[in-house]
Amino acid sequence: MPNNAVLNISSYKFVGLPDCHALRERLFERAAALDLKGTVLLAEEGINLFLAGPAASVRAWVASLKEDGRFADLAPKESWSEAVPFKKLLVKVKPEIIRMNHPSIRPDALPRAPALAEPGP
Repeated sequence: MPNNAVLNISSYKFVGLPDCHALRERLFERAAALDLKGTVLLAEEGINLFLAGPAASVRAWVASLKEDGRFADLAPKESWSEAVPFKKLLVKVKPEIIRMNHPSIRPDALPRAPALAEPGP
């Protein structure tokens, strides 16, 4: 990792977000204050995010997100780049994170499939 490397994160979580419009404002303000770029999508079914910026700023934003108990177990995937891959910051409320055009399908209400174990050394 170079000294001026940019931390890129991606993550999603299916969780009920009936307050996604108010949440949008808080997440946008915090990300903008930290000069992050990327996209955060919110829907009543959950969150999907791709953000980039200085490592300390990205990690501070994730830490503040995890203060909300609904996101306490969020574990973003990390990668590094020499430049920020996004031009601007967007935090949007959408009707669905995964568009299915079928309102009765609610991923946030279904049990999660078991996770595979990490490969050993």
